[in-house]
Amino acid sequence: MKELAAERNMTIHQVIQRGGLNQATISELMNGRTKHPKVSTIQKFCSGLNISLNDFFDSNKFN
Repeated sequence: MKELAAERNMTIHQVIQRGGLNQATISELMNGRTKHPKVSTIQKFCSGLNISLNDFFDSNKFN
C-alpha cells in the first residue's frame, strides 16, 4: 500500500482521505492485525489512488 502511494507521490494519509477510508482500518491492515480486508476497503483505497481493482491486484505479489 505504501509502495502504491509512493509511486503516485502521495502519502497514505492522502490516499485514505481521497478514498473516504477510516485511519484505524488502514492502520490495522498495514500493521497486520487485519489479514482479510473487505473488498469495499480495497476499492476505497483504489479510489483514493485513482486506480482500478485490477490495477491493484496486477502485481507479482498476487501471483
